[in-house]
Amino acid sequence: MIMRDKRRRYLTAFVLLALYLSLIETLIPKPFPWMKLGLANIATIIALEKFDRKMAIEILLLRIFIQGMMLGTLFSPSFIISLTSGGASTLLTILLFRYRENLSLIAICISGAFIHNLTQLIVVYFLLFRNISIMSKSIFIFIWGFLFMGCISGLITGYICERLQIRRERRKG
Repeated sequence: MIMRDKRRRYLTAFVLLALYLSLIETLIPKPFPWMKLGLANIATIIALEKFDRKMAIEILLLRIFIQGMMLGTLFSPSFIISLTSGGASTLLTILLFRYRENLSLIAICISGAFIHNLTQLIVVYFLLFRNISIMSKSIFIFIWGFLFMGCISGLITGYICERLQIRRERRKG
């Protein structure tokens, strides 16, 4: 009972942290309006490092649903894009955390950001731009630039997480 209450408090704190970081991101100038650094993922990474994958998934889902309700975009294309790309990124991050002893948070965050942006591009294409050829030079450059920017974002997020020194304490015994 006490552990469950403590877990709920941490879950609430992490969801609020993710929402605040996402809000702060809207104030940072970006080359494209929809582009974000992914600072909200810091809360998910901390939860994954300190707790477990279940909490990380709960944080992601709660953050996306709450943001959708607050912004009035619940079940809109942007909500679907956010849910699918965030889900793919979080699932990859959870998978890579199995190899946490061999991988830095920076490498994990870069991989997650790349998959997030790749999934975003795929979902946007199928939701909104199915009739457009992606083989044109300008679109091809945009796609690679977008994926590269995702890796830079993952590098920044991973660096912040590494600097927070959030390693899970090893249990003796």
